[in-house]
Amino acid sequence: MAPSAKRKRASAGENFKESRQKIRTLEASLSDKSNLNNVVELTKFTKSDNAQVVHASIHALHRVYTQFLMADDLKKPKVIDESSAKTKVQLWLRENYLDYLTFVRSLLSSDEPGLQLPALNILMTMIKSESEHAMNNSGAYHFANDVYGPTVRAIINNTNFSEPLRRELIEKYLNVYDDLRHYFFKDAAELIEKALKEKDEDTMTKKKNKAKKVEDNNSSNNNNKSLSLLASNVYAIVEGIRTMPTEASEIDEFWTVNPTKYEAKVEKKKNIDDLLGDEGLLSDEDDMEVEEDANTKKKASKKHPLLQLSVHKRGFSNCWLSLLKLPLTEEMYKKILLILHKRILPHLSEPKLLMDFLTDSYNIGGSVSLLALNGLFTLIVEHNLDYPDFYHKLYTLLDRNVMHVKYRSRFFRLLELFLSSAYLPAALIASFIKRMARLSLTAPPAASAAIIPFIYNLLKRHPTCMTLIHSSKATGEAEDPFVMTELDPYKSNAMESSLWEVKTLTEHYYANVSTLAKIFSEQFLKPKYNLEDFLDHTYATFFTTEIDRKRKKEPALAIDKPIASTWEI
Repeated sequence: MAPSAKRKRASAGENFKESRQKIRTLEASLSDKSNLNNVVELTKFTKSDNAQVVHASIHALHRVYTQFLMADDLKKPKVIDESSAKTKVQLWLRENYLDYLTFVRSLLSSDEPGLQLPALNILMTMIKSESEHAMNNSGAYHFANDVYGPTVRAIINNTNFSEPLRRELIEKYLNVYDDLRHYFFKDAAELIEKALKEKDEDTMTKKKNKAKKVEDNNSSNNNNKSLSLLASNVYAIVEGIRTMPTEASEIDEFWTVNPTKYEAKVEKKKNIDDLLGDEGLLSDEDDMEVEEDANTKKKASKKHPLLQLSVHKRGFSNCWLSLLKLPLTEEMYKKILLILHKRILPHLSEPKLLMDFLTDSYNIGGSVSLLALNGLFTLIVEHNLDYPDFYHKLYTLLDRNVMHVKYRSRFFRLLELFLSSAYLPAALIASFIKRMARLSLTAPPAASAAIIPFIYNLLKRHPTCMTLIHSSKATGEAEDPFVMTELDPYKSNAMESSLWEVKTLTEHYYANVSTLAKIFSEQFLKPKYNLEDFLDHTYATFFTTEIDRKRKKEPALAIDKPIASTWEI
């Protein structure tokens, strides 16, 4: 078996060397236009089963077509003269060139990792060459979105979207070049909207044509699968984009060329699409908004749209809003809520457009509501969102489950922020204090250790609630007027109760918790606690603390092993 395997490898190596030599010969022969038929021969090598041969052939064809492009041999004639041999050759070359681009795009979903990255790099280089060639001919800025748009389509519909391909796309291109990032957002949004429209049309057809139930069901299932794939791929890409500009001065890196090198001669009848070089896009509509400054209106030229921050924000917004319409998995849903307030909301042209998404997420309950808190509060504070039931819903989120989820520390940080105002009603604060105190009795020690300083800080901030400490109306759950099951904080009777729970915590089995709880039996002379010192505790940190603690005196140990057990069972 071993000698046979060696012979096969040797044979494959010899075949590759032979094929590579033929590819080089064919490529060299194409410098003479009398040998143009060799393009077909060279293309045949791309169909090989040997990945190395395919790799060599697509690079050879890339160099050949780049030369043809620069020589103006791939340009589509404005007037097609069927009797002209030159026109026929030019159209034939262009047709082969487009077939080549289609094949290279198909390699993005190849099972061979060694072909995915070269295919992406070739396509990106062709986009650059196409753009520069068009700019040299026209003297105006142009982005070859007729090549880039189909590339984006192939990427986000990729059934084999590997991690190396995702990383290459993001780190080498989208996180570096402003034009590539902007057009990705723009094209991805259009593709998503088109897919959603097709699904709606399919649904309408299904309703009208009830006779074809099986066929319609299959079509519906395929649409759902394609939308899920679209959501997964688009999210995997946009989640990794971390270089959205916050100021217009940050828009300075371009894959093609900086538009400032070309004067944007904007005529009255000229569409912005022409400025941006959008021919070949999926739709003719352009949602770009041109910022007009009163001082620049008098000038002959305007700032190019690609250099305007509002244009980049609009593309970013459209992509994210379209993505949120797709069927998201629970994991994706939670991840989006985690990054929404820091990495999405600040870059949206209209953050208020996420109001419905965030309020719906907040109303779901559980960990999803916890994750929606930050984004929703940002809209309330910074964008005047009116949400009158915010504190009612926040109160209901404070239940036994929140003491055990991994987002507990995040929730307490946000809760401290939401209750930081000294102008909140005392009845509301008292309800939160009582609810947290009651939950601390059954919470893990790490949660109880965070609740005690939290309650202390609230009492310091709201002296009216000190009656909970001094009152002796209730000494246990039986006679406590506080209604734990009441979801309205103003109807829980918290102000008529007392904090007997913190007295109970002084007998807690964990010494740190019991020691902390004793602070309520002393005068409130200590400053407020820094809650950050208590939020990240776990059983592991408690165990480490106990192990590393320095002891003044070693605990007593038995010298002799007892002969018989002294315990009676």
